[in-house]
Amino acid sequence: MKKLLMLVAVLVAVSLAAPSWAAIDFFGTAKVKPTYYKNFDFDDDATDKIIVNEGGLAKGEHVRAELRLGWKASGEKWSVKMIAEADVIMQKDTADRSYYTTAEKGNNPNTGGEFGIERVEMLYKFMPQLELQTGWDIRALDIKSGGLLYGDDHPFLGFRGQLAEKTSYELLYIPIQNMTSITTDPDHFYESDEMNDWRVYSLKVTQKVGGFNIAPFYAYSDNDNREAQINYYGAEVTGKAGIFKPSCEIVFADGEFDNGADISSWAFYAGAEMELSKAFNPYVAVRYTQGDDDASDDDVEGWVGITDIGRFTPLMGMDGGILSEDIGQSYGATLYSYAPERAVGGAGYGGISNGGSGNNPGQFIAALGAKGDLSAMIDKLSYKTQVFFIWYDETDNLTNNDDPGEDVDDYAGTTFDLQLKYALEKNFSVDYIFGIFVPGDGLEDQFGDDVAMTNCLSFNWSY
Repeated sequence: MKKLLMLVAVLVAVSLAAPSWAAIDFFGTAKVKPTYYKNFDFDDDATDKIIVNEGGLAKGEHVRAELRLGWKASGEKWSVKMIAEADVIMQKDTADRSYYTTAEKGNNPNTGGEFGIERVEMLYKFMPQLELQTGWDIRALDIKSGGLLYGDDHPFLGFRGQLAEKTSYELLYIPIQNMTSITTDPDHFYESDEMNDWRVYSLKVTQKVGGFNIAPFYAYSDNDNREAQINYYGAEVTGKAGIFKPSCEIVFADGEFDNGADISSWAFYAGAEMELSKAFNPYVAVRYTQGDDDASDDDVEGWVGITDIGRFTPLMGMDGGILSEDIGQSYGATLYSYAPERAVGGAGYGGISNGGSGNNPGQFIAALGAKGDLSAMIDKLSYKTQVFFIWYDETDNLTNNDDPGEDVDDYAGTTFDLQLKYALEKNFSVDYIFGIFVPGDGLEDQFGDDVAMTNCLSFNWSY
């Protein structure tokens, strides 16, 4: 009996000291994407250059795999979610765990098929008005409209909450770059190297008015790495009125470089989708980013957001559409981005991987598209298709290689994308994207007149 009582006492003591357990839900996705890229430089006579996508560096024919395993635990006031991911170009070196003889190959460390934590979200709700949030999950300021300013899975720390029945807010601190200088030099401190830092502070308030959400937002980009400080002021409006689903946003950038150069630019988006039928929902949209007209002066006017997220916006976005691929080598829009922020170098103050140039030419896009469910004709088949007509806003900083000394034409070109998706069942689907970028006179003046192309077939599992 004494031994039994002692065992019970030990078990009680251990249970009190042990953490409170919670049920864990597992989920995941697996995508295999045979893909073909061609002529992202618009020149058939030149060897195609390397292109960056989520799996790494690729060109021509390749197969990318995006493999995710997630788990989530939650309670009444808290939740923790993590998603591990391996996103690779499929080949022997990425599938094998070892190079057998060395730990590196071509100065690249071997990671094989190992998973890393791609996304983390940790929440605790003190009260409806105050919820703590941190991790590195998707956060955005304008992804529901044009995606001109910011949307990404950068690290964040912040709060959000419901201030009233129709009023909510989100406050974020985003340390995009916070590189630590580590040295054994006794004259230096072990501290953050501000030369490499880039921190963003943002506030967004959303007010429901009838069938619309009106959301003014502000972001301060303290970009020490580019020696620039920028204030972004903007507002996003989304909603529904009858069969129409309009959305729009406007954003202004006002700042300066440490050398005294002024940053002043703006961007605008507006679009509307019409819910005509299950099979046919057309849309029209325009997207504008201001360009710079003189790279030699101290007025930096080319629009550069924190992270252009056009690829994942609901109306113009298409995950795999040709303009959202890496066309930085020519048109200047990098992966996820629609704006030609890398078309000209110099005066950088943001953008994906901090690579955008304030001397870029800007853009104007007029878009037409449609999507729908074709199950009435072919069971489980859906589609989305769109055409972009693209003009440069300013061409003074671009170089005419076809006719030196002449101005570059302002018509950049036309893109066309078609996506077909066939959902065989709840947990498995197949989709195909075909995209072309037909260069206009503006791109022909700089690069060539050959059509760029992408083909992507995707096998998708979810569970």
